[in-house]
Amino acid sequence: MRTNHSIKNISISILSQVVIILLGFLSRKIFLDSLGADYLGINGLLTNVLSIMALVEGGIGISIVYNLYKPLAEDDRNKIIALVQLYKKAYGILAIIILVISIILYPLLGHLMKDGSSISQLSIIYFLFVAKNMISYLNAHKWSLINADQRGYVLARTNLIIQVATTIARIIILLVTKNYIFYLVIELFFYLLQNIINGRIVNNRYPYIKTKIKHKIDNNIKENLVKNVKAMFLHNIGGYLVFGTDNILISAFISIATVGIYSNYTMITQQLSALVSPILGGIGASVGNLIATESKEKNYSIFKVSYLVNFWIYSFCVIFLFNLLEPFISWWLGKQYLLDNLTFTFILVNFYLDGMRSAISTFKNKAGLFVQDKYAPLIEGGINLIASLILVKVYGLTGIFIGTTISTIATVLWTQPCIVYKHVFKKSVSTYFIKYGYYFGLTILACFVTTSICNALSIGDTFISLVIRGIICLIVPNLLYFVLFNKTEEFKYIKNTLNNVIYGIKQKKLTRNQVGV
Repeated sequence: MRTNHSIKNISISILSQVVIILLGFLSRKIFLDSLGADYLGINGLLTNVLSIMALVEGGIGISIVYNLYKPLAEDDRNKIIALVQLYKKAYGILAIIILVISIILYPLLGHLMKDGSSISQLSIIYFLFVAKNMISYLNAHKWSLINADQRGYVLARTNLIIQVATTIARIIILLVTKNYIFYLVIELFFYLLQNIINGRIVNNRYPYIKTKIKHKIDNNIKENLVKNVKAMFLHNIGGYLVFGTDNILISAFISIATVGIYSNYTMITQQLSALVSPILGGIGASVGNLIATESKEKNYSIFKVSYLVNFWIYSFCVIFLFNLLEPFISWWLGKQYLLDNLTFTFILVNFYLDGMRSAISTFKNKAGLFVQDKYAPLIEGGINLIASLILVKVYGLTGIFIGTTISTIATVLWTQPCIVYKHVFKKSVSTYFIKYGYYFGLTILACFVTTSICNALSIGDTFISLVIRGIICLIVPNLLYFVLFNKTEEFKYIKNTLNNVIYGIKQKKLTRNQVGV
């Protein structure tokens, strides 16, 4: 059952993401042609500034989701209702707190932009972002319930339709009015509509959560929640200092336009991550249930499969980006939107380091291991901010990304594996790092071979050249990894799982045909 839900989550998410990505590229091109890099920069800056609100959330959502896995597996509706009610109450209070903090932060906005004078009606723009931020808390308790129940795919159809409609509407607004305010208003309208529709879907699927009878949380669960929320608050601070400050530093020390140029790179890397993350996310949706019901040996065997999939995906992605990202931007938007080679290299290094910890992070979070390294993200964030502030004065834009690399290697690269291997698998962590080194070496080798072939067979930044590079990147690393891993137990597990799924689909079609006859 876990596998079937994982496959559904993966397939629906990937299909949706492909459509959204294609429309996203068109929308970004029209945005830049209509409004320019400054407005794209303010878009990225305000997203980063308001992501500080995640610190207020303090890990409440993740902690409650972790506690939902077992009640859902056992169909303990009293506990489910109690947790959902607590979540709803907490996020109602948070929405008010976030509004207050947003008002307090507004006067500081001008100090974060080195050259933001070209941005008009900044106050209206800011509070439209705030409004969208607050809407996200309206039905957060419902999203957590359906995701913890591994039924996220139920909302995928609605999400796809709404996101496609939003993108098309934004494109029309840009072409007709070239007005950024209208662009944000239409985005806000569709986001609100999406929340209302999805909320009703969840209500219909879990009608018992609509009860007005108050359910109390067990003291043990309450103590666990408080402990985890305190730990996650520190995690969120560290996470913000690492991932939420880049655009702010670029805006303050370089320029708001550079934020816009950099956002084209992050758009592509994030879209690629969003395209492949459902594969790991689909597995991750079942990990909480796996940890709650299976032995540590079973958990470890599934982790090794996840680790291989994690490496294969992000190694391929880095190779793909290294050979295609800048040629694509040059063809898509023009050479004026390219960053220097060293900056580009460190963007990819950070993408790889962050992506390669997906599997271990999933097991850590799903096991509820938030307290054991509660200070590590804070240390990571502090190192990142201090290193970036120092290095930006020496290396400019590149220095900001070097700071991120240093902080990751100094902390979470090794702390997370140590915790998971100790508390979940009860094994020596040395095997993890040996394999990490092996995987990293293979990535460098595969990238060198693939790049050499790309450079030999493709010329310029034409569309045909991009297609040739894409085909080479698709074939060479995947063929190499298939040769190296097809005899391993992890690969055999993946193969058997896919075969079982295909067989199940065929049997369902056969049954439907027989019933039809």
